[in-house]
Amino acid sequence: MIITENKSKQVVRSHDFEEVNCTIDAEDMRYVASLLRNNYSNTRLAVVREISANALDANLEAGSTRPIKIKLPTAMNPTFSVRDFGGGLSQEDVFGLYSKYGKSTKRDSNNYIGAFGIGKFAPLSYGDNFTCVSYHNGSKISYNVFVDESDDTKIVKLHEEPSTEPSGLSIEVAVSEDDRNEFREVVQKFFEFFSDDEMPKFIGAEDDFIP
Repeated sequence: MIITENKSKQVVRSHDFEEVNCTIDAEDMRYVASLLRNNYSNTRLAVVREISANALDANLEAGSTRPIKIKLPTAMNPTFSVRDFGGGLSQEDVFGLYSKYGKSTKRDSNNYIGAFGIGKFAPLSYGDNFTCVSYHNGSKISYNVFVDESDDTKIVKLHEEPSTEPSGLSIEVAVSEDDRNEFREVVQKFFEFFSDDEMPKFIGAEDDFIP
């Protein structure tokens, strides 16, 4: 989504006063990041909506016809995950995107849902960490994105191994036992009116999960 800017704005000055640009000091960024992470009134919906939208955008950008995969949390595996089949991300790209709030690759087109570079951190509004798995150039690399004891957002590489899986990204969020059913209901309602072309493939769901 292209974010429009008002470039025709004119400021009339009557005096030549001293001025300075407003910025954010690095040591204060954790407070701004905390506000951005916690600006969702419904954190479960935020997780489903934001990472699903990012997955759909990744598929669209890569021209993939394979539907995104959504795994619902179960008693045996209480994890909600969304897997796209886009181009995946190199380690440099992962560190670049997940180390900067507001960093986005979608601002030059109206074809994509996102653009603000905030939604990828939505899982941190629900829990204090999530896993990002990138399938890219024959490798599978897992990362942990988390909030540390100082309330800083950090990302650490966990594991790398060769892979023949299709390229793409998988975002995995641990779900508490009390929230498993609510996550399923949120997914049902969110995708109820999606078109067949954009309907995900659901894992851990009954055949009539989406009526």
